[in-house]
Amino acid sequence: MLEALKNQEYSKGQVEIIVVDDKSKDSTVEICNAVGVRLVQNQKNCGLGYSLNKGITLSKYEIVVTLHGDTIPLSRTWLSDLVTPLADPSIAASCSLQENPDVLNGRFSLWEKLLLARLDPHGAFNDKADAYKKEILAELGYFDCETFRTAGEDEDLALRLRESNKKIVATNARVLHDHYDTYSSNFGCLKKLLAKDYTFGRAGGALRRKFPFHKPGSYVYPAPRSFFSDGFFRSIICIGSFIPYVQILCIPVLIVFALPGVIKTERRTRLRSAFFLYPLFNIMRYMSYTAGYLTGLATRKQR
Repeated sequence: MLEALKNQEYSKGQVEIIVVDDKSKDSTVEICNAVGVRLVQNQKNCGLGYSLNKGITLSKYEIVVTLHGDTIPLSRTWLSDLVTPLADPSIAASCSLQENPDVLNGRFSLWEKLLLARLDPHGAFNDKADAYKKEILAELGYFDCETFRTAGEDEDLALRLRESNKKIVATNARVLHDHYDTYSSNFGCLKKLLAKDYTFGRAGGALRRKFPFHKPGSYVYPAPRSFFSDGFFRSIICIGSFIPYVQILCIPVLIVFALPGVIKTERRTRLRSAFFLYPLFNIMRYMSYTAGYLTGLATRKQR
């Protein structure tokens, strides 16, 4: 990722690269020293939102770009393509076109394949590869790292931008969102993926408490998703699946909502078992998300 950044063809001004290391246990420090970029280290693990704010406040230019460690620019003009729309005074932020790796390259577990295969390239405003006008971030109070530690900070910022009538645009600046986690077994992978859904659920519940009437999925460009994709609806269906009589309605609905994408997933993974495992996996994810959603709803925090 750092090599791709240093190889950018950018003629719009000066560039500085700041890496915020959130008390990692990998080789981040050694890599940054080898590549020759500015490294800022947290004294303890403080979370994504805090680390983003730290890098942003330390930056010295009027435009800031956030890029996660697992997100790689796919062209030498990525930075220029991403930043260009911000020349328009009406635009506050822009996002990249995110692509996912080929699930047939051999390094993904069964459950990762089921998770990734249905995804097409998409523009998503989720701070993985976004550009912002720094003055507007300062005006809004940056990312809310008190409420959202590792998830939800992106949608929270998007909602506050929209409430302030600030415009977000998608671009054709392409990045690869490369999932590089390694797991000892398929079961270990399943546990970790379900744990992530629990975390996302906590963020969804905390967002609902902070924005009771917010439009679901507003971090996705160009428009919010439907009510049926909202965590509130998903949670109601999952809870209803355990209530006598109500489950007669909720279980079929849960199964129907778990099915979209199964044909695409089977074709891309070449797994015949996907016809059975894909909806089962989605139902497990919905249940885990619901547990997190109820927790976030009660605590008002994703932490």
